[in-house]
Parts: sequence; structure tokens; C-alpha cells
Amino acid sequence: MSNPRLFALYHYLLERRQATAPELARRFEVSVRTIYRDVDALSAAGVPVYAVPGRGGGIALLDHCVLERAAFSQAEQAQLLTALQSLPDSVRAEAAGTLDKLAALFRQRAPDWLQVDLSHWGSAAPDHAKFQRLKQAILERRPISFRYMRSSGQAALRRVLPARLVFKGRAWYLQGFCLDRKDYRTFKVSRMLDLAVQEESFDRPLVPPPIQAAQAEPPFPVPLTLSFAPWMAHRVYDEFAEDCIVPQADGSFLVQVVFPEDQWLYGYLLSFGAAVEVLAPASLRRRLGLLAREIARGCLDPDSACQVSCAKMEPSQFKEVSHMQFHSGDFCQSCGMPLSEAALRGSEADGTPSPHYCKYCYQNGAFTGEMTMEEMIEFCTPILVREHPELSAEQARAQMHQFFPLLLRWRKK
Repeated sequence: MSNPRLFALYHYLLERRQATAPELARRFEVSVRTIYRDVDALSAAGVPVYAVPGRGGGIALLDHCVLERAAFSQAEQAQLLTALQSLPDSVRAEAAGTLDKLAALFRQRAPDWLQVDLSHWGSAAPDHAKFQRLKQAILERRPISFRYMRSSGQAALRRVLPARLVFKGRAWYLQGFCLDRKDYRTFKVSRMLDLAVQEESFDRPLVPPPIQAAQAEPPFPVPLTLSFAPWMAHRVYDEFAEDCIVPQADGSFLVQVVFPEDQWLYGYLLSFGAAVEVLAPASLRRRLGLLAREIARGCLDPDSACQVSCAKMEPSQFKEVSHMQFHSGDFCQSCGMPLSEAALRGSEADGTPSPHYCKYCYQNGAFTGEMTMEEMIEFCTPILVREHPELSAEQARAQMHQFFPLLLRWRKK
């Protein structure tokens, strides 16, 4: 059936089972004679279509007519298989038999170019189980109960008649009628804890309104100018539009973007660690610095020294001093080597021991070699890997990229 009208006629009869020739002629804007020619063509193609004479008759399909490959064009067959293939993993598993049968019917291999996984990294089983329970509750019309973690940080028990799941922005939401609030509510699925599906069912019709953003006063949008270190290139291009990014001669990236200023923005910028610098606005730069200082005050252990070369570099191993600078007597402020012995210290121009640097990096008041921070990291990587076989070279570099910008020699002036 290469004629598109024959496909449309077949689909129309599959849905209605029977229609008169004049009705079909009006529907497809052709003559009655053309409809009869189309019926003959369908019959010749193997479609069980026949004409019923007399009043109340018309053109019909046999009662046991089933879906056949001829009902779909090649493009439609591929689209149907792709639609099944693109179902989320937790749902596609149940449709695997259907996918195999349709692939055999169409004599095509099921496409395998797309996969949708709704789970968080490292937590596939719990996420899939939650979606299965929600699907069960929606399809079987069963009430659910759960603890909901509100933005205030408090958890509240909710009893809900579930209506539908909605994916919006970067998250999944459940819409339903809240029995506690006597109104429709929208819940973020990731915040739904201890989900339970009740045994009883309900017959109340559910028509939730379109999902809406919170009605709170939106944060004021702020134009930002950010500078990112070269090793953050992957996240820069992952998370910002290319026309916002300006690569710099030193390998860093200048990003200009507009974001609403709120707690989310502070947390987002802090997620880049020492690899980001807020150039503007100055007010946001100050607030972010104060927040980072508060975080450091809660995380740093004043009784432990840094162990760059003999332990994994964790924030709890750093010492806090004024202006977020680390105690220079514990380790070299150039390569991070622990200064556990006086003999390891470099020397100042007058011959006194250096309070900041080791003898390999600093002698007679000057660095022993000119190099960039990147070159120092490459030099230190095999040393760290040799002393810590559990670390790969990439992991070692990643740790030093977070740590080295805080050392005195490499700290931005």
C-alpha cells in the first residue's frame, strides 16, 4: 500500500469498523467511485475489507481483523519501534515482549540508539522501584502515602490520590489530590520518602491543573561574569551555552550569564570549588566568600595537618587561618609535600629556613625552577600515584586541581 490515502482509509476502518461510501468520500474529499476503487486496492493487498449492501450497510472490516505489517509505512514502523525503545528502563523491561513481537512483525531489528534512565547515579534499583510503585498506584487508582521533604527542611506526612507523573525542567513530579490539603498538589518525586501504596482503590475522577511554578516572588536575575580554570572545561561546556563562553589565552574560560540570585546560585557556584572566580558583581563575590568561610569553619579540623603526599586530600585535612589561608608550616606551599622535618625546608636569601616551601621547590630565596601550576601537577602526579596505588593518574590530577589553587604559590592574587 504505497498510497497514503489507503493507509488512512485502513486506519479509519480499524477505528470505526464500518462506514458508508459517501461518508468515506466526504472524509477523504474524493468521489464515491474513488472510494470503491480504494476498497478494491485494499482487498487486493490482503486487507479483509468488504461491502455490506442495503440500508445500514457500508464498507467494513472483518470482525477478527488484526493489526498487520501492511498498516504501517516503513517510516511509521521505525517510529513505533523507536517509541518503544525510548521508554524509561523501568518501563521498557515490561514492554520487551511487545517490542520483540513488533520487530518480528515488521521484519526489522529494534533500534538501540536511545536509552532513557530515570535513576540517579549509583541508585538505579531504589529509583526504579519508586517509579514502579507510582505507576501501579496511578493505573490501579490506589491512594498513596509518603513523607515529603519540604524546602524548609522539615518532613510532612502526605496522603494523596495520584493522577499523573510529569517531567519538567530537570526533575520528575507527581500531581494528585492531597487528602490532607483537600486540593491538588504537585510533589517532587525525589523528595517523596517511605512511599507506600494502599490496598483500597478510589473512583474519584482526577483532573489536576497544568503544573505551575511556585507562586513565591521570583529572585532578581543578576548578570554574572565568571572565570573558570582550564581543567573545568568539561563542566563549562556541559552547563553553559557556547555563545556565553570566551576561551582565554591562558586556557581559562570567561563566562557571562544571567542567573537569579538565591541559595541555589550560591550552592551551584560553590560546586565548582576553587576552579571558579566570581569577577562580577562584587556584592555576590563577597557573599560567596563569606559563605565559603563559614563552610570551611565547619569542616576544617584545626588539630590535623595536611597530608598531600601520604593521604587522600580531603577538606578535613586542611588548617584554617585568617583570610582562608592554610598554615604554611605543615606542607610546602608549592608542591604540597609535608614538611615533617626541618631538613626538608627550603632556605631564604639570608639562609634561614623557609616557612613556606620545601628545599626541592625553593632555595636561597627563589624558586628552583619556573613552572606553571599545571606543570607542577603533572610533575607530582606519578609521585602521588606511586605512594597511593588505589588512585588512578586521573584521580590524582583531579584532587590536586582542587587543592593546588589554595597553595600560596598558586593562589590568585
